[in-house]
Amino acid sequence: MTKQTKIVKPYGLWESPISAEQLASKSTRLGQIQATTDALYWLEGRPEEEGIGVIVRYANGERTDITPKPYNVRTRVHEYGGGDFWLNDDYLLFVDDEQQRLYRQDLKTLEVIALTPEPPSKRSWRYNDGDIDTASSFTVCVRERHETNEVINELVKVSLDGSQLVEVIAEGYDFYSNPRISPDGQRLSWLCWNHPHMPWDQTEVWVADIDGGEVVNPKAVVQQADISAYQPGWTSHNELIYAADYQGWWHLHKAGQDDVLHQFDEIEFALPQWVFGCRVWQQLNETSLLVIGTKEGSQALYLVDLRSKKVSLLTNAWTAFNGQMVVKPSDTTDETMVYFLASSSTQSESVVELVLDSDFAIKQQQVISEQEAGNNEHLISKAQHMSFPTSGNEVAHGFYYPPANGRFVAPEGELPPLIVMSHGGPTAMADNGLDSKVQFWTSRGFAVADVNYRGSTGYGRAYRDKLKGQWGLLDVDDCIAMGHYLAEQGLIDGGRMAIRGGSAGGYTTLCALTFHDAFKAGMSRYGVADLVSLSQDSHKFEIRYLDSVVGPYPEKADIYQERSPVNHTDQLSCPILILQGLEDKVVPPNQAEAMVNALESKGLPYEYITFEGEGHGFRKPDTIIRAFEAELAFYQEYLI
Repeated sequence: MTKQTKIVKPYGLWESPISAEQLASKSTRLGQIQATTDALYWLEGRPEEEGIGVIVRYANGERTDITPKPYNVRTRVHEYGGGDFWLNDDYLLFVDDEQQRLYRQDLKTLEVIALTPEPPSKRSWRYNDGDIDTASSFTVCVRERHETNEVINELVKVSLDGSQLVEVIAEGYDFYSNPRISPDGQRLSWLCWNHPHMPWDQTEVWVADIDGGEVVNPKAVVQQADISAYQPGWTSHNELIYAADYQGWWHLHKAGQDDVLHQFDEIEFALPQWVFGCRVWQQLNETSLLVIGTKEGSQALYLVDLRSKKVSLLTNAWTAFNGQMVVKPSDTTDETMVYFLASSSTQSESVVELVLDSDFAIKQQQVISEQEAGNNEHLISKAQHMSFPTSGNEVAHGFYYPPANGRFVAPEGELPPLIVMSHGGPTAMADNGLDSKVQFWTSRGFAVADVNYRGSTGYGRAYRDKLKGQWGLLDVDDCIAMGHYLAEQGLIDGGRMAIRGGSAGGYTTLCALTFHDAFKAGMSRYGVADLVSLSQDSHKFEIRYLDSVVGPYPEKADIYQERSPVNHTDQLSCPILILQGLEDKVVPPNQAEAMVNALESKGLPYEYITFEGEGHGFRKPDTIIRAFEAELAFYQEYLI
């Protein structure tokens, strides 16, 4: 067999089988995972069905869709949702997108009945993130009420008999999450917090007694300034465990004990709570926990021995988790089944099953369902973690992806153009899991830098807090610094760099293009252009977020004006592509329109594309296809 000669073609112009159509068809969103004693359940968001959410049951090696039409499983609490369904061995409870009502589905007959009444107006009463009591008579969950002039979050108790009886059991805080009932049915725990804090800044853990079905005697377990707690939950012996960052890292603690449950190490055992329903720790037996941990931007599964307080690595074969994990005994007495949602540098996001033996060693591993099938190793660009110098004599981090396509090679001496990716949040994290949306670029000959700028999660509280008061400054510095670092290493062409980002990442993108000249082009996807407008016109969850990352308004109005790209378009000197969903409640379309109007008045080059029926995050196949094709054409025009 003769060796195939590679085609010589400039970077950025390589042909790739990873098309925009494939991105749309492979964009199935794998969501929450739950389990009963005899089956596994997970949520899929399907773009080919207009983004509808369907719950899949996996039992005896076979998968079955159990969500009947016309139901669409999706909650909109905090707009970002999560915690869309929960269950026990008899019932599955889910939220339907149309009205945001809560429904009960019998797991034997699959019959569906409504548990909550119709809201006063469409989606004005929203439910999510619940737990079912031990007698299957009621559920506790979060409710978000959208009234005329305010949004009210509370915990409620909902009867499971179909009487549509709803009772408020905790109120007064701005936000609630994680209501969980102890195995003996006698106690309830939850998280809560108030404006102006975000949940990764300061949260409280509360517990209460359950007496005759009534929730009584509430008291705080964690209530301390500048402490963020996460995922309070109960062990099989009714002990309360939660993560908290007392030592500057999210570590596990047991209620009533001052010491941490494991030896100190620079591993995060929690996530920024952007969505509900995540599980980063699960109990294996009386003395062991299984935990998703993050260290230096990479995730893995760890074992925590509660007696010795030692942490040991179970497996790092999977390096990017989204906080979905469940543990349950198998049909045999000496095995434990672990299910989680994760990806690796060569495997796309998948539902994975691990079989552990009695010593918690891995006996077997298999992928049950994957977001994308048929990954081509000749097209895969593997993430390389890099730490690099940045402003203030500090260090930032990110992942570098070199161009990769087995069919092509660039002309001798040419260096690839770079696409810098700025993640959202800004308190989120770029991971190193295989993502076809990154490979779309690398397989065409672009290099990609996915930046974990200061303020990102996964590097400890001190790193996360560096962005306080500095949004639009340090994040931008770090995106530019990573590009310059890669150029200095001879890996990319520093004269051909673009930057892209969505939401908060879109703001970083617009700031980089407005206040600096490092990039030749950029793409903002529902990005923030006007901080003043955002501080007055966003959803409840984030309306006070800017207090911490920019400063309180109107006291710091001058900073808001200074850092709003829309006010400084005269400094722009490169083309911008702006993509915007017209139903976005998080970053409303007026943000994009203000930027476009300013660009138009200045006569600056831009392209503006809007999408009907899309919100904060594109879901429809036609939208995904048009967005990626437009962005590719944009870069090929201005970078190649």
